[in-house]
Amino acid sequence: MHQMAINRRDFIRSGLAVSAGALPAFILSPTVQASEKTEELFAAARRHLPNGESASYSAALFTSAGDLRSVALPGRGHDVAVRPHGLGERITQPVEVVAFARRPGRFAVAFSTNRAREPFHFFAKEDRHFYGHGVFSPNGKLLFTTENDFENGVGVIGIRDATAGYKQIGEFSSFGIGPHDMALLDDGITLVIANGGLETSPETGRQILNLTEMEPSLVYIDCRTGTLIEKQTLPALLHQLSIRHLTVAGKNRVVFGGQFKGPKTNQPPLIGFHDRGHEIKLVAAPKEVLRDMKNYVGSVTVDNSGEIIAASHPRGGFISYWDAVNRTFIGTRKLIDGCGVARTHSKSEFVQTSGTGQVEQTSLSTQVSKRFETARHLQWDNHAILVR
Repeated sequence: MHQMAINRRDFIRSGLAVSAGALPAFILSPTVQASEKTEELFAAARRHLPNGESASYSAALFTSAGDLRSVALPGRGHDVAVRPHGLGERITQPVEVVAFARRPGRFAVAFSTNRAREPFHFFAKEDRHFYGHGVFSPNGKLLFTTENDFENGVGVIGIRDATAGYKQIGEFSSFGIGPHDMALLDDGITLVIANGGLETSPETGRQILNLTEMEPSLVYIDCRTGTLIEKQTLPALLHQLSIRHLTVAGKNRVVFGGQFKGPKTNQPPLIGFHDRGHEIKLVAAPKEVLRDMKNYVGSVTVDNSGEIIAASHPRGGFISYWDAVNRTFIGTRKLIDGCGVARTHSKSEFVQTSGTGQVEQTSLSTQVSKRFETARHLQWDNHAILVR
C-alpha cells in the first residue's frame, strides 16, 4: 500500500486551502468494514492493445489479485450489470453478469464465475441499439436495458427475461431522447433514468443530430407498467448539459453527472442532486476544479454507506468526491484517464479503473490507496462495478 495524495494540505486541488474543521466528520473517522470481509469481486469491460497487434475487447471478473474470469467481447464494451441473486453469496458460488456494448453497439454478453458455463450472446432488435447500461429486477428475472429507437428518434427501455435466454418480452418509452444510465430505487419498482437528450443514428455513429434542440431529463417510471411517475428537466440555459450517468444515494437521493455539449468556454456545474418531488439541484466544484473537469463526467457511484459519491473525470485526469447528504464538494484524487468507479464493502472506499490500465482501491477515511494486480497492455473502459 502507499499513502494517498489526499491530505489536509492538498485534499482540495492546488490553490484551494482547507482546514481540518472544514472536513466532514466521516472523512476523518476509521473505515467501517463489512461484517464478513471476503475477497471482493469486481467487473468491468476493457480493451487489449498488445504491441504490434490489433485491439481486442473483453469483460472481466477480477479481484485485487487479478482476473477470476475474462470473456471476449465482439466490440468495445461499456458497463456491466449484476444479477441480484448473486449478491451476498460466497465467492465460490456462481454469479452472473451482463456486459453491454458501447453505443451504438447491439450486443450484450452474459457470463458467470462458473467457467463450465459458456458465455451467452444476445442482441438488440435490428432497429434498436444499446446505450451501454442495464439493470435487473430485484429477483433477477427481468433485465431492463436503455436503447435507441433510431428510426423514430426516441428512447426506449427494453425488457428481457433472464430466465429464458434473455428473450425480449417487451419495451416501454423512456419519455425522452438518448436514455443512458438508469437504476432502481429502494422500492424495487421505480426506475430512474438519465435521458441524455442526444439524438444519434448508427448511420452517423456518435454524431449528435439535435445539438440545438437537446432536452436532457431525469425520469421516474414504474417498471411494472411503464407508467411515467415524474419527469425533471434542466433550465433552458442548460439544455446542452447531457444527463448521462447516475447513482442512488441514501434515502433515494439521485446523484448524476453531466457532459456539457455547448461552448467549451462555458463551464456549468456538472454534478446534480435530485429528491423526488423537488427540482434538480446542481452543485459546482471550486472554480479551478470545475475548469479541470473539462465539461465531462465519465461515471458516478455511491459508497457502501450511501453518503459519499465518487465521480470520474477522465479528460481532467482525476476523481472528485462529494458529500451526498449535504450536497457538497469534498476533494479530488489524481488518476490519469480514470473513469470507472465502484463501491466496495467499506464506507468511503472505492475501486477506480483507468484507461492506462491502472486499478486502485482508495479509502477516503484512511487516506490509503493500493494497486491491484493487472495484466499489461490493458485499457479499462468507462465503468466498474462491485459484483460481491
